[in-house]
Amino acid sequence: MAVYMITYDIKVVDNFEYQSLYEAIKGISGVYCHPVESVWFVDTIRFSETDIMNKLKPFLTLRGHDGDRILINRCTDDNAGWYSSKDIDWFNSPTRTWANPPY
Repeated sequence: MAVYMITYDIKVVDNFEYQSLYEAIKGISGVYCHPVESVWFVDTIRFSETDIMNKLKPFLTLRGHDGDRILINRCTDDNAGWYSSKDIDWFNSPTRTWANPPY
């Protein structure tokens, strides 16, 4: 499995529905953590960064410099932060693997 960070900045707020984006993120693998507003982590072996981007594009308004922004980045097990114990448990779970994905 690989853990990916997804972070976004919604610039085009006309009729934007966060819940649709949230459900799309949760649906990537069903294994996710949402420790900070606008930041998610997903754990998946099926999808690359590009695959995840393609899944989330329909929920964003990407139009040059004045549109929404999104960043998807593969993570390592090295991390630091100050967040809830539930989120710390997610990162430290023995089911979380940080190996290179098979693609």
